[in-house]
This record gives sequence, structure tokens and C-alpha cells, in this order.
Amino acid sequence: MDSPSAGGSRAELARDVWWNVASLAVAGVLGILVNYLIGVAYGTDALGVFNQVFAVYLLFSQLAALGVHYSVLKHAAASGDAAERRAIVTSGLLVGLVLGAGFALVMWFVAAPVGELVESRDVETGLRWAAPGVLLFGLSKITLACLNALQRMRWYAVLFGGRFVVMAAALVACVAIDVEASALPAILTISEAVIFFLSLIPVAGQLAPIGGAILRRWIGEHLRFGVKGFMSGMLSELNTRVDVLILGYFTTDAIVGAYSFAAILAEGLYQLLVVLRTNFAPMVIRLLATGEHGELRAMVRRVRDRTYLGSIVAGAVAIGGYALLVPLVTEDPALAESWKYFAVLIAGMVASAGYAPFLPMLLYGGLPGWHTWLMLGIVVVNAAANVALIAAMGAIGSAIGTAIAFLAGVVLLRVLVATRLRLKI
Repeated sequence: MDSPSAGGSRAELARDVWWNVASLAVAGVLGILVNYLIGVAYGTDALGVFNQVFAVYLLFSQLAALGVHYSVLKHAAASGDAAERRAIVTSGLLVGLVLGAGFALVMWFVAAPVGELVESRDVETGLRWAAPGVLLFGLSKITLACLNALQRMRWYAVLFGGRFVVMAAALVACVAIDVEASALPAILTISEAVIFFLSLIPVAGQLAPIGGAILRRWIGEHLRFGVKGFMSGMLSELNTRVDVLILGYFTTDAIVGAYSFAAILAEGLYQLLVVLRTNFAPMVIRLLATGEHGELRAMVRRVRDRTYLGSIVAGAVAIGGYALLVPLVTEDPALAESWKYFAVLIAGMVASAGYAPFLPMLLYGGLPGWHTWLMLGIVVVNAAANVALIAAMGAIGSAIGTAIAFLAGVVLLRVLVATRLRLKI
């Protein structure tokens, strides 16, 4: 499949969605298993070191990608010319190679001061083992963006979930050969190396030598687009943490712990909407690129209505299951009462669910800067609502504030899409 299709049949789309839902489930289960196994085999100190390294690694990985994968997704999906797509993907990987190598080196050199800051030589060592993974992670984001653009979603699902399969397998091998705890972050580098080189198999047909003038043009475009859209990814990550950070300032660790438990599970359910977003992205991009606004509006409304219906059912089941099951597995009254936070967060997600698959529409329409402003607006609403409501209502106020931010995102998205893209959704 060398060129993206017009969208494929509904049966093919449903199949692709289920592949990606399964991939998400594998990633979630194995992510928990990796943390559990480190804690059991090496102790809580090693788990703490690993997660500190992982936090820094995620930051540098975002910097290494610098939004270039957004540019590759948008331009490759919009292009109907095979030669142009090869130029887009090849130049994107070249930019990713330079950026990734640079930020991997920076992470290597800051390992010592970071280790000193947290007073841990093991963190310093772990950062150096993980540093090469920064380069590979940035490159694999670009190859996965290419697969997304071409709607090769089964490959996308296998590689996305495969990252965690390789990570878990590498950890088991480390335990078996008694690797030092400080070297465990090497599993991040190993998993990214395997996934990147495997991703080259389906992407190989999209790589080719490029003339100097074309190369310079696409490098400039990737950097322009990527830099404007880069902060939107950082803001999106911040938006999933801002409620917990503000709650931590106003309340006790115990309350934050109970709220965080509910918030993490709610965020896990939200990833199902992200799966829909990933699968619909290339279709939305192509309809925007060809100016087929009527067909795009019809698709948005169809998906919106069905997503709302499905999310209402899923949300009700999730809230009921949480309220019934959590008290059975814990004697902590704060955790047992956390179903209230979970219910409010899920209500906010359900209320915005129909538009969640189309949240990056400004990005898809070639307006990465405006997408960043959209995400900033959501974060500002989230932070302001949390500050105002936590002071008056405690943790339930934090959940309400975050739910308000979900709804604000829908309003901002519709207004900006109408004014910037001249499209009513």
C-alpha cells in the first residue's frame, strides 16, 4: 500500500480501531507489569530511580521530536503524489536524526547535574543508559506518523504495543542475568531500537534520495510546522497533570493520592478516544486539503453522534464498576470515596467525547500555531477552575474544574475551527 486511500470501508475502519484498542490494552497492562516487576525484583528504590529517569527521558524525547512528526503526518496524509510523500518522509527522518542526536547528547551531559540535584548516582547512570533511546524515540515517532498518514493502522498498532512488549521482555532478561538496578533504564533504549528498525520495514517504500532544493524546502517546512505545533504536545501533557499539581498545593498527600488514583484510571479510558483520533486523522487531513468541507462536516457529525452514544454507555459502566469494585479491594476510606472524583471526571470526558477525535483539527488544517493556542486555552481554563474550586470544595472541586476544562475545549475548538478554517462542526 504505497498511497493513502480515500478512507476505506467502515468495516476496515472498525477493524483498524479494534487493532489499536487492543494495542492500547497491551501497552497499559505491560506498563503496569514493568513497574511491578522492577519493584518486586529490585525494590522500591530502584523503581523510584527508574521513574525519575523515565520522567526526564519523556521530556527529552518530546524535545527530540520537536513536532516534526506532526508535520510528517499532516503533509504525507494530504499529499496525493508518491514522489512528494517520499520527500516528506525522508526529509522528516533526516531532521529527526539531527534533532534526536543533539538532544540525546544533551541528556547524556546533563545526567551528572541531574543526578546531583536529586542526590542519586543511580539516576545519573540510568540517564546515560537511556540517552540513546531519545534519538530512537524521535525517529520512531516520525515513522509511526508516516504509517498513520498512510492508514497502515495494523502496523501502527503492532509497533505501538510492541514497544511495551519489547520493554517487558528486556526487563525479564535484565532480571535473569542480574543487571545492576542503575542500568535498568537501558530497556528504554532497547525497546526504541527494536521498534524503530522494525518500523522501517513498512516505511521503506516511502524513503528515497532527495535533490538539494527539495530537501531544503521540506526541512524548512518541517521545522516551521514542528516548532509551531511542538508546544501543543507539551501543553497536552501538562493538562493531564495540572489538576494533581494544584491539588497537591492546597491539600494533603492522602487526598492527592486518592484523587490521582481516580484520575489515572479516567485518563486510561480517555485513551480510547485518542485511538479514534489517530484512526480518523488521515481522513480529516485529506478532506481539509481537498476542500471537501461538506463531506467532512457529515463525517464529523456521524462520528460525533456515535461517539457520544458509545461514551455514555461506557462511562456509566465505568462509574458503576469503579463504585462497586474499588471498596472491595481496599480498606482505605479515601480510596473508597474516590469514586466521586472518578464520576465527575468521566462525566466531563463524556460531555466532550464527540469532539475528542477532532481536537487537533487546526493542526490537521495546517495551523499548528493556532492548535497550540487552543491547548493553552484549555490548560488556562483547567488551572483557573482548579484554583477557584479547590479552595471552596477540595478535591471534588478539582474534578469539577477539570470537567469544565473538557467542555471549554469543545467550545474553543468549535470557535477556532469556524473562524480559522471557515468550517462549522
